[in-house]
Amino acid sequence: MDEYDEVKKVIMSMAEAKMQINSHKGRIEDVDPADLFGMLRAEVTELGDAMSDADIMHIIEEAGDVFNFLVGVVHQQITLYRMRK
Repeated sequence: MDEYDEVKKVIMSMAEAKMQINSHKGRIEDVDPADLFGMLRAEVTELGDAMSDADIMHIIEEAGDVFNFLVGVVHQQITLYRMRK
């Protein structure tokens, strides 16, 4: 058993909830890649701020946001890679 299984499940659950909550904002994959990367960086900063506050729910929420933006960034790059032929 992976010692991080519980942590991954918690982050994934929060990420899925945040994705549903923010679905009205449009598809993350449609955001300009440079803008999307900037949003990811902003979320990492927010995660750092949450860690400074030592508020576990806020940390998990921001980790979910970071995960979602990371998925968006990587999804775009995989799509571009596959279209290169």
